[in-house]
Order: sequence, then structure tokens, then C-alpha cells
Amino acid sequence: MEEEVQNREGFVYQVKWDGVRMLAFAAQDKVVLQNRNGKIKTESFPELGCLGNVKNQPLILDGEVVSIRGDKPDFGQILRRNFAARPRPGAPPIWFVIFDVLMIAGKDLRTQPLISRQNLLAGIKLPPCPVTLIDNFTDGLQLFKTTEERRWEGIVAKDLASPYVQGKSGHWKKIKHKQTGVFPIIGMVLKDEHLASLLVANDFGDGLAMAGAVGSGLSNAGRKMLQDLLQKLTIPNPPVPIKKYPENWRWVRPLLHAEVVFMEWTDTLTLRGPVFKKLLLEGRKFELP
Repeated sequence: MEEEVQNREGFVYQVKWDGVRMLAFAAQDKVVLQNRNGKIKTESFPELGCLGNVKNQPLILDGEVVSIRGDKPDFGQILRRNFAARPRPGAPPIWFVIFDVLMIAGKDLRTQPLISRQNLLAGIKLPPCPVTLIDNFTDGLQLFKTTEERRWEGIVAKDLASPYVQGKSGHWKKIKHKQTGVFPIIGMVLKDEHLASLLVANDFGDGLAMAGAVGSGLSNAGRKMLQDLLQKLTIPNPPVPIKKYPENWRWVRPLLHAEVVFMEWTDTLTLRGPVFKKLLLEGRKFELP
């Protein structure tokens, strides 16, 4: 992935924090949090009510809510906080990493270039609570190497002349680190009796255990070929410890392996963002159509 990183003039580079994207609206000393799907999450993260103490309201901030475990963001941990209506006793702590500002003192800043918004953001005095401003770097290559060494998700390259665009923007480019692994295929998920995704396993030290489903990266022709192969290996019971599973899951003897590219392991030890690459049989790799 390093070949995708170029130190370009007029660009700034930031850490891609592995968390939950969130808008924070502060007005009349009150705060409302809204996720990228438009759902209100204010009560899920009451710690961020401290943003009501920030001056120059009405104010709109854009950032990522993250939860740190050890020395890196823990995506599974922040998801548990995000899906809870209210944090339970002993809930993991969070941070709000702010990377953009859309409004200050009621003035809409979205059409202003990113460099102007970053300068205005740097001038905001934040209260003593779990909120922080993102760091900007000019050396994207070094930042990418640093995040790889720390096993963080990756970086974002941003055009300093760009306006704020809701949703995906060609002005911002995410460059993520990926991992590759080889996993035994233990089953398949069927949709209308056709293969939708592969069920794969991993040995974490106590024998095979479910590692998730892989559907991305498979063409229609590849799915058909795999289904024909796996049909000959079907068995009635799962080859991994599992109590309940959907009716459209079919189990197979783990003789075939899949080479998979993925982002990371989730907190429940399943693959996050898996993409099928190659089929392996007795150590030999086969490209599928």
C-alpha cells in the first residue's frame, strides 16, 4: 500500500483513527451528537457533553470517537459503546478526535478551504475532557510507516484547498494497512441455493474456531466453481464449536483453504473487512475466474 502514498504539495496527512465518525453540534451550551447515518448518539457518549463549554457557539465539529486499549484504537471496544443506549458501569473510556469544523459562531465554513478550517480549528480552546484536535503532518510517507509499525489502521491524505463535502469526497483519500492470511474453508453461506460467501476458520491454539464469512472478492464464475468443489465435501455437522447457526449455512470438510486480505481481527476474533484472493489446495494456489 505504500506506493499509494505520495508527499504532495498542498496536502496534509492525518492518522486514520479506527473509530466511529461523529458530528458534534454545540449550541446554547448543549451538545447533540449525530453519527454518519443521522442517528442521535448523545446519550451513548455523555462524556462529550463537555463540548457545551466551548465558546463561539453555534458550533459544529466533525471527528472520530475512539476507544484506546494498550497503545492502539480498539474498534470492537468502541462498537460496544456505540451500540449501547447508555454506557454501563465500567464501560471503556472514549476520546473524541476532532479533525474538522463546519461552523463557528453560527458562520457556515463548509465552502472555505480546508487550510482555513484547520487554522480556525486550531484556535478553538477545548475544555479539560476527553476531546482532542487531530495532528497534521506534511510527511505522509513517514506517517504511513509509523502507523504500520504501531499497527494502526492507516492515514488520510487531504487537499488543503478542498471544501467540506458531506459523505465520500475525492479530496480526501484513505490509505489503509492490510493483512493477509490463509484460512481453512469450513462452510458456505447460501442465498437462493447459490454460494454467497465462504465460512472460514482459524486455529487460535485450541483447535479450529469460526473466523467469519468472506464474500467480497468472489466473481459469479468463481462462486459457482467454489460451490461445485465444496458440494463434494459437505458434512452434516460443523467442524468448529458452534451452538446455533442460520439454516442457510452448509458445512464442509476443511480441506480447501482461502487466502484472504483483511483489515484486522475484531474483538470477537473474526476477520474485519475480509476479501477473498486465492484458493489453496495442498499448498498450491489457484486463481479463480
